[in-house]
Amino acid sequence: MKLIKIISLAAALCLLPMGSTFAQSDMLSEQMQSAVVNINTADLKQLIKLPGVGKKKAQAIIDYRETNGDFSSLEDLAKVKGVGKKMLAKLDGKVAF
Repeated sequence: MKLIKIISLAAALCLLPMGSTFAQSDMLSEQMQSAVVNINTADLKQLIKLPGVGKKKAQAIIDYRETNGDFSSLEDLAKVKGVGKKMLAKLDGKVAF
C-alpha cells in the first residue's frame, strides 16, 4: 500500500512541471496574437494572423500596397477592397505603418 502511494506521489511530481510548460505556451500564443504587425512590410502569413484577415484580404492588402505604395494610416487601408469600418476597428492598435 505504501509503495502505491509513493509511486503515485512520484508520478504526480513528475507531471507538475508540465503545467507550467502549458501556461508558458498559452502566454506565448497570446503575445503573438497581440503583437503589432507592420502593414507595409508584412507578408501573407503575418497578415493572416490579424483579426478578420483571411488569405484573400491579406493578398488584396499586398496587391494594393505593391500597386499604390505604402500605407500611412488606417484610412489608407480602407481603400483596399473588402476592408471596411468594422475591419478597421478590429485592426486598430494591431497594425503599424
